[in-house]
Amino acid sequence: MPPVMKTEQYDIKTNIEIGRQIFEDLPNDIRPGWAELILSRFDNYIKDIPTPIKELFPIIYDEDRWQEAHGQFSKIRQFLLDCRHYQPEAYLPLAELVAKVTYNASGQPAPFDSDSGHYIPSIALKATEYFDDDRLE
Repeated sequence: MPPVMKTEQYDIKTNIEIGRQIFEDLPNDIRPGWAELILSRFDNYIKDIPTPIKELFPIIYDEDRWQEAHGQFSKIRQFLLDCRHYQPEAYLPLAELVAKVTYNASGQPAPFDSDSGHYIPSIALKATEYFDDDRLE
């Protein structure tokens, strides 16, 4: 897939088809690492990364633990519900999507929606708006 041009970058925020194309081109076993790479771009921008998100990273790094991402999704969701004013607002839903993609890659029963990864690029770009830093985009 060719690199995304600056004008196309803004299309990713509203055109889920671009996110679908990116995600579907990734082999299943690469998807958790790809999703983690996007989520971790915020590490230098967020002062206190929520514990449920910190706990997600070791799960992603160990393929034998990917099935644990289902429970981690629940912890991230609970944090989101408890901290409705967390900023950047899109960061927590992004972390939820990363947990979903990781669990789905495990091949365990009762997967999350198969299109969860399609939304990662658009949600990540929405989260970057909070920081107003072109390097993050």
